[in-house]
Amino acid sequence: MLNANQLVHGKRSRTSLAIGCVVASSVLAMAGNALAAEWMFNPYVGVGETYTDNAFGDSTDRKDDFITSLSAGFTIEGVGRRLQLTAAYELGYDKYARYSELDGFTHNLLASANTELVSEHLFLDTEIALTEERFSSDGDTSFSDRTTTSDTTRVLNTRISPYYVHDFGGFATATARYTHLMTNFSDTSSDISSSEPGNSQTNRVDLALQSGREFARTKWGLEAFALDNQVSGGDDLKRATFEGSGQMPINRYVALLGIAGWDEFDGENINNEKISGAFYGGGFRLTPGPRTDLSVQIGHRFGGGIVDADFTYLISSEASFVAGYHVDVAGSGEALADTRVLDQNGRLVNPNYFPGGYVDAITKTKTFSMGLAGEKGRNSYSAAGSYIVRDFLADGTDEEVASIDGRYARQLSRQLEWSILGGYSKVLNPQMAGDESATYYGQTGINYQFTPTLSGDFSYSHFNRNSDNGVDDYRENVISVYIRKDF
Repeated sequence: MLNANQLVHGKRSRTSLAIGCVVASSVLAMAGNALAAEWMFNPYVGVGETYTDNAFGDSTDRKDDFITSLSAGFTIEGVGRRLQLTAAYELGYDKYARYSELDGFTHNLLASANTELVSEHLFLDTEIALTEERFSSDGDTSFSDRTTTSDTTRVLNTRISPYYVHDFGGFATATARYTHLMTNFSDTSSDISSSEPGNSQTNRVDLALQSGREFARTKWGLEAFALDNQVSGGDDLKRATFEGSGQMPINRYVALLGIAGWDEFDGENINNEKISGAFYGGGFRLTPGPRTDLSVQIGHRFGGGIVDADFTYLISSEASFVAGYHVDVAGSGEALADTRVLDQNGRLVNPNYFPGGYVDAITKTKTFSMGLAGEKGRNSYSAAGSYIVRDFLADGTDEEVASIDGRYARQLSRQLEWSILGGYSKVLNPQMAGDESATYYGQTGINYQFTPTLSGDFSYSHFNRNSDNGVDDYRENVISVYIRKDF
């Protein structure tokens, strides 16, 4: 079964399915043109039975039901000298025992490809994610992967980005990149007291000149980008930025950092002059050992003082801790569109989930985030947390959202694995009075590998969102059994 945090089942929609298949076919066709690639194709079928105590996802009138799910899908990987492709697709059908009006097809797609079109110079990145999401102000998603009727929206997120790279004899590296981003929402059915999300598309051009390998210790860079974010029924945003940055070492442990440049904003219904203009900052980078890296810069940007910081600590060869604090101005939907389908380990993840929730406005966002991940023997674990403050530039309101989640898994035997995960999020200071909410969730389950091609899952999940207004409440308990056969 596909991970609940990666691919969330959706309702029936021939239009979204057609769009997803067309884009997926384009990705595969591009990959098929690459020569000398090794292909790993893994088709599978599955059957599952689920019990839920809130079949309709209702805040007050909860009704239980049993759901029989049939699914078929595949994962595919293509690895070659000029190609790297990873994709997963699943088509299913949910049959409700009592409420047949909820029956429907489900389909989920994640794909990412990088192709080298001209040796060492011209490349093409392509990504797509088609998933069903809970549409709420805090961004949380129930673990019940099924067709439902409320509080959902289907998200189609695509990214196409050709780029050219040129090395100037080791002294500098130039990169020119064009990116087209699109986020499309369909079949939105929400009880949340906010406007429905608007489709958006972004065209962006990036130019960069970075110091090359001949600069062993001193680093420098010149970057410029321009973007045009168009939002259906929302505030459009145009932006152009130029910046120069540098790093000058004092000794092997300490380096000075500096940055300066210019921002120009042209957004609808906001005070563009307040956030446009020159910016500057300075700070330091500490590397007291091979496992620790800390950088901090303080300066002025977007009409006020800012702090920019990053911290990395390699606990061991199998564990790491990262943290950061950043400030930026973004338009509607950019938080989803800028998120990648592949994580740092090259695994497919759902980019349509944002811990701070979806925002249909131009905001100045301050984000503090941290994450821990590692493996030790039969154990693997991860944890992440974030604290986000948004200033809505159109009306001067703000919002604060905090979230934390974690996962732990242990391989009990060669065939049996147990896992547990959970999280908590809270809207601390909502944009609109009365929209305060707190959400927590948890899931535990086992996976048993009967044979190399036959596996089974059993899990229990709980999801609970409490809101001050009572309308946005949501609670669900789910028990599920799933058998999967690979070919």
